[in-house]
Amino acid sequence: MERSKHLYMIDETTNEMINSDLFTRRFPFCILFYHFSWIFPIIGHLGIATSKGIIRDFAGSYFVSEDEMAFGLPIRYWQLDPKYVCGGAEAWDRAVKEASDEYKGHIVYFFPIFYIIYSRSLSVAPHNLFCNNCHSHVALALNKMKYAGKKNYNMVNLAISMIFKGHYTGFEFFKISAIMVRLTVDLINDSMQFINAVRERELCLRACKIPVLENLGITRDQFDTIDLTDNDIRKLENIPLLRRLSTLLLHNNRIQQIMSNIGEVLPSLRTLALTNNNLSELGDIDPLGKCEKLEYLTLIGNPLTHKPKYRLYIIYRVPSVRVLDFKRVRLNERQQAKALFKGKKGEKLREEIVKKSSALPDEEDMHAARDIRPEDAKKIQEAIDSVSSIAEAEYLQNILQSGRIPEGAWNRGGFASINQNALK
Repeated sequence: MERSKHLYMIDETTNEMINSDLFTRRFPFCILFYHFSWIFPIIGHLGIATSKGIIRDFAGSYFVSEDEMAFGLPIRYWQLDPKYVCGGAEAWDRAVKEASDEYKGHIVYFFPIFYIIYSRSLSVAPHNLFCNNCHSHVALALNKMKYAGKKNYNMVNLAISMIFKGHYTGFEFFKISAIMVRLTVDLINDSMQFINAVRERELCLRACKIPVLENLGITRDQFDTIDLTDNDIRKLENIPLLRRLSTLLLHNNRIQQIMSNIGEVLPSLRTLALTNNNLSELGDIDPLGKCEKLEYLTLIGNPLTHKPKYRLYIIYRVPSVRVLDFKRVRLNERQQAKALFKGKKGEKLREEIVKKSSALPDEEDMHAARDIRPEDAKKIQEAIDSVSSIAEAEYLQNILQSGRIPEGAWNRGGFASINQNALK
């Protein structure tokens, strides 16, 4: 009777997909499933999402993927409810984190005899693909949080439950790759441009499924705020010199890496919003230390917020910050951060807790020599010939340094006078 009650409690949460969105790849409080084959729909890959919708799945030896399932976008989801977790969303996230940390010590070995010998010889947690896998990772998280009062979740009942209680994400799954768009000159020119509530000139590029930052030079440094919320950006890079830009909104992206010279190209940056991204290590935010005017910073929803000494390290590394994660930085916090990380003891502590994520592979190496197509070479030559002022020359240099090709109307519309005003 008690078991039936718990099953009913889980069942009633599957009526609708609350606040989950395939296009932003956010599935709060969901278990996600990817089919390996439509012929055998029970066989596939399983993951579990945090309260912020970030998916975590055991993807291989010593590796738990974050925000990107190992084999592709989820095809089915099973919506759960945090009210059946003692402690709510905080306890849910803690259980997912503990299960993920434990599975980061597991290895994959296909042959039982050899995997047992190998794992014992290295004193590591064994991982058998056939009886301890991605399903078991999700089961461990549910057991740790005691979802619906139960501690007997396993790979079998999860697989069965996903078949009967899971819902398809819809036809959008098949269309999503076609929806990804480039940040082109036309997209920038056609996007909303307005004076916002704080009387700043703003460019809105929300929810365009932009995967890569490019062509921002076409904005001609005319905006105080650029809103890139709800896109698919993985690297904060390819930004030209924008002296005027003071606010950059990047909520709900997939940013894992920040360009090293961000302080040089955005000298006036005052507000940076990186809520719900994928910055994993404390060292990933080191480039922000060069942003001398950065006062408002939010990193809520990033994995690095769970790191020890997170807040104190940010305060130490970005001394200009006044408000971090919507909480004002107090004087005693600054003093504590300085005492903790300064000197030889502080250097030793930084070596222990501050790591950097491995660099993301580029689809094309922007810094390597590459062949230029004849039509692109012609565009570059025409752009050089059309330069009529120092301001235009600097602007063209920024375009070429970012690896982009200048369009035909790159210097249209009184560019020189605009940039001279910006320099003042």
